[in-house]
Amino acid sequence: MASKKEGAQRVLDAHASRQKVKKRLVPVVVIIVLIGIGVAALTRWEFGLATVLLCGLLFQYAVERMTTILDAGVINGLKDMGWDIDTELDEATLEKISTIAAK
Repeated sequence: MASKKEGAQRVLDAHASRQKVKKRLVPVVVIIVLIGIGVAALTRWEFGLATVLLCGLLFQYAVERMTTILDAGVINGLKDMGWDIDTELDEATLEKISTIAAK
């Protein structure tokens, strides 16, 4: 069983990773569209559309998997700390968790 400090660090790490995932969404979508345009320019537009749809589907699956894993990390961290799993991670809560992790 993990300590409260380890649980707090897990919550902070999962929250930071969730923010990184959100920041990377737009650049990846732009890259997928550019690849689709490149495929459409080199072949037919149907292949470009298929490329965008297939890459978009794979990207959606990856984001959902990462989000699920990060949510599980937050829940496990909150359980290790002895907190309710429905605790909302606002600024005040994250500050308390940072204090616990720093001890």
